[in-house]
Amino acid sequence: MTIQDKASQLADYIRSLPSFSIVTEIDGNYNHLGATIADAVLQANMRYETHVRPRISRIRREFPEAATMSGLKKTLKDRSASDILNWEGEDRARRFLEIVDLLFSEDVETEDDLRRWLKDDANLSKLAKIQGIGLKTIDYFKILTGIQTCAIDRRLLDFLKQAGLKVSGYDEAKSIINLTADIMDVKRAYFDHSIWKHIGGGNQPACN
Repeated sequence: MTIQDKASQLADYIRSLPSFSIVTEIDGNYNHLGATIADAVLQANMRYETHVRPRISRIRREFPEAATMSGLKKTLKDRSASDILNWEGEDRARRFLEIVDLLFSEDVETEDDLRRWLKDDANLSKLAKIQGIGLKTIDYFKILTGIQTCAIDRRLLDFLKQAGLKVSGYDEAKSIINLTADIMDVKRAYFDHSIWKHIGGGNQPACN
């Protein structure tokens, strides 16, 4: 089967599900660079509603100056990454700082800058060199900045299996889901989250 055939099959499967609904809003587009980086760092293997969203809301509320890179760097002189994230584990704090350092070196000052930066494939390879940043997190970064795509995790793969579809890997799964969104005339990021919600993502931790 071609990607087109599989996308058409997935669209037909979704239309057969009376309980499937398209979400009308998603997290992201914070216009706050610190919050965007924090969301991308915290979301993997965490319950979003209880562990991530409250922390992102706090960052936006308590660190408004961290909306830009220059403000974020100033904030990090007074507060540790762990303090900003309200997270005790060292791995996510380290990852947060490595992303900040990379984007600073790339002259990314605002979330708009980050959106443009993420559209260059050469930049994605730089981001992928950071330990703990995989394909899913890179695509999730895109979604957070308003780029229309999906971020493939276990639940989206499970959904494809439920639809009777076999995929060769991340890239094929991404192509099928994005094309299905186009066929159904739904924004790709919203389609991604609709599947995630339908499969039970609201009650389960996210995963890479």
